Amino acid sequence: MIGSLIFLLVGALIIGAVLRQRTGGKADIGTMVRRFIEFGFLLALVGITGFGVAGVLARVVGEIGPESSGGAETTALWLTFVLVGGLSLAGLAIWIRRRFESDSAEEAASGWSLYVAAGELGSMIGLIVSAIGTLSWLISDEEFHDYWIAHLIVWSCTWLLHWQLGGRKTSRGIVRNPLYVLIGAAVGVIGLAISFSFVVGHLLNWAYDGSMPDYIPDYRFDSDSASWDSALDGARDATPAMLTFGAIWFWYWWRNARVAGHSAARHAFVLVGGVLGGLGAAVIAGSGLMFTVLLWFLTDQDGNSATEHFDTAPVFLTVCIVGLAVWTYHRSELPENERRSEVERTYDHLASWVGLVAATAGIGVLLGGVILHQIMPNPHGWDEALGEPMSGVITLLTVGGTVWWRNWSRIQRHANEPAELGSPVRRVYLLTVFGSTALVVLGSVLVMVYMVVFGLLEQELGADELAWFRIPLALIGSTAGVAVYHGRVLRDGLRSMPASSRQEVSTHVTLVAGRGGEWVREFSESAGVEVRLRLRADVADFVQPSARELSDAVRSVEVGELVITVAGDGTFEVVPLKKG
Repeated sequence: MIGSLIFLLVGALIIGAVLRQRTGGKADIGTMVRRFIEFGFLLALVGITGFGVAGVLARVVGEIGPESSGGAETTALWLTFVLVGGLSLAGLAIWIRRRFESDSAEEAASGWSLYVAAGELGSMIGLIVSAIGTLSWLISDEEFHDYWIAHLIVWSCTWLLHWQLGGRKTSRGIVRNPLYVLIGAAVGVIGLAISFSFVVGHLLNWAYDGSMPDYIPDYRFDSDSASWDSALDGARDATPAMLTFGAIWFWYWWRNARVAGHSAARHAFVLVGGVLGGLGAAVIAGSGLMFTVLLWFLTDQDGNSATEHFDTAPVFLTVCIVGLAVWTYHRSELPENERRSEVERTYDHLASWVGLVAATAGIGVLLGGVILHQIMPNPHGWDEALGEPMSGVITLLTVGGTVWWRNWSRIQRHANEPAELGSPVRRVYLLTVFGSTALVVLGSVLVMVYMVVFGLLEQELGADELAWFRIPLALIGSTAGVAVYHGRVLRDGLRSMPASSRQEVSTHVTLVAGRGGEWVREFSESAGVEVRLRLRADVADFVQPSARELSDAVRSVEVGELVITVAGDGTFEVVPLKKG
């Protein structure tokens, strides 16, 4: 506990120093450290009191249930937590409440927001664990444990309290920090996908093994037989987790984040967590399934039967099904606009990147494991059959090449549009691919030169040393073409961008408003300007202005720099600035 408090204090000092530097020395480090310590103690006391109350309640539930939760020693510990932690928690809570009443800036401080988020997400974890344990007793015929029910009651109430504290009342209703809501949604979707994969996996494993009743493979979903009862038991064991994470996902995503409107944080969650995660899982599992099939035809099985060889097929198929489901759903959650948006561009470039990585890896295996394997000297033990590497090459090139070409073709269909050429997503993608592949080429050249120099100095540049050259040569061969192609695309795009578009993007707008959000990005894209957002301190309730009206107003002013002030009711004023 002491170590944690010291760590908390040091972290608060570091954060305070950074914020003080950013604000030009105006931040009060002492106040910030005091808030972090107070809220850190509050969080610790909530945890201590919660465990104490759950322990005492478990003893009561245990008396009602089959057996007691513990003896006198355990009960004394829980009572101590309740008395000491509870009284300290009540006193500190009253102290903080009075401070909030006397100074409204205390409740608006980042320390309180972080505490509420930590309390909500921490109690959510306790709720998830206890809910799974309780549902396992009800659904999976697990042994009754009184502490699961007790902790479920305690952490559900704690979570509900912090959920209420996290809402901020405005004229538009209750507003919550979208980042914290999306963190809860991420926990829900990850847990739901994993638990659902176990349910599907048990059923697919039964379908596979049930058709071969005389064979029970070693690699399984914890099943000891190929019967329908064992598969049903396995699926039922995973159902409590699926129901619990499904409820978390429903509350955080479906009830809150999904209906809160589009924002940069939501797009990042959908694109990176849902679209990219689901597509990556589907591509990997599909590649594994295809690789398994090719191995059967291209390699010697050493007497293994088809049943034994395709034993992992249900696992790959399960991950592929779940990945495609996650990808399909989150793809449908992307906004549909008449014109191509940055969100759509981001999706296309992320999917193209997934396919490009897989296809490049396939070219590398083809060069290093197949072609150079036959050309360069092979030391003892390197003469292996080519069936396995060829299976990998075909798999990676087929799956990765298909994904890359499908998405890159859609990107290139818009390559002549000024908005596409000036998109930051396109530039980041091209620069990242070109830069990373160029670094791989440079690193491979350095490795080969080092190996030659070292071999000459040591006079040991023989067949064994030359055989290792196939690895850097394969990396150069697989990435050099990628670097050249994307470098050329980037250069051609910069040359073909109209001068009027470059001039339009160079316009700077200082936007003074009460709150930011997705509307700022829409305004920047629609007007083709760079926006510097400054938040007003004199506006409590803020009505979001029309991004289209702002864009029309900017286009009507033929100057290079503007200041736009947005009032609390959504009206705005455009102020042109003189040059110099």
